[in-house]
Amino acid sequence: MTMDYKTHTRRRVVSMPRETARPLRWADRHANKRNANGERHAKSRTVKRTLAQTGVPASEGRVRFVRPMPRQSNATHIPARSGRQKLQSRGFVGRMLFIVALLAIGIVGVGFALSSTNFQIHQIDITGTQNTMIVDDIQHMGIQGQNIFLLDVGRLTTQIDSLPRVDSVEISKQLPNLVIINVVERAPVLLWQTSKGTFSVDNKGVVIASASDTSGAGRLFTVVDVSKTGTQQIHPGTLLNEADIAFVTQLNTRLQHLPGISAFTLHYDVLPGQGGHGSFIVASSNGWLAYLGNADDSNPLDNRLIELQQILHLAQQQHLKLATIDLRFGLRPVYTLKS
Repeated sequence: MTMDYKTHTRRRVVSMPRETARPLRWADRHANKRNANGERHAKSRTVKRTLAQTGVPASEGRVRFVRPMPRQSNATHIPARSGRQKLQSRGFVGRMLFIVALLAIGIVGVGFALSSTNFQIHQIDITGTQNTMIVDDIQHMGIQGQNIFLLDVGRLTTQIDSLPRVDSVEISKQLPNLVIINVVERAPVLLWQTSKGTFSVDNKGVVIASASDTSGAGRLFTVVDVSKTGTQQIHPGTLLNEADIAFVTQLNTRLQHLPGISAFTLHYDVLPGQGGHGSFIVASSNGWLAYLGNADDSNPLDNRLIELQQILHLAQQQHLKLATIDLRFGLRPVYTLKS
């Protein structure tokens, strides 16, 4: 039996376009693509956010409900990757080594600072005073040779401030071995004389030093203390009543301008009936004594001086020989005459 096979052949069909189109430029193709994207986005309708996102129900559009995944129990453990564990371990070891290195450097630095002779105090600058006694007292306090970091500034300030001649002090350190001490010296305002010596006193009532060790002592006003307690207690460093010192300073200025008083001496004594309080007594060169009391009296000093002036004026007019004038009892002054 003979079979005929019909052979099929493929032919290439080439069609010619009716019109020849010019290829588009790159800029035109890019513009067409941009317009196509814009049309595609314009077709998609904007849908407001869902309730889960905003907390307000959407007014339009389809809303997709998203079911939250079930919470996992705290016992669920997700193992970390071995590489991350190695990195964390290396970071911890590095930090520990860095801290140890810093501690070692700090210990070595502190040891060097405390033991090196470069930080021992070799120079002390004392400013604010030229008094050789104050300078000698400070230099004998054992400051030189100490480590500048171990120097207790607070304790040294208290120690210098306790000197009777020093009013205040400021101390500063300057590396590597310098200490600067700025001293404010006490200024005497009067002399306080006792049977054991005469001492200078500042305006705060602090007994500074003996009159022989006080510069300019000859120009200061002197109070003569004739009380027994003052003789036993007055010495450098003693604290007198600050109000009495201000009272004496004011009294000395007023008496020098008071008529009828040419020359006088001011005494201090503890008189009977005053509860142990002292009284200042004006001893005139004419032989009379005026008891003025002290700063605690209720009668102001100006009133007492007016009363004193009136009594002196009366004695001058009537040719009276005054013996005592007592102004300690307010508006009732009392005077006695010589027999």
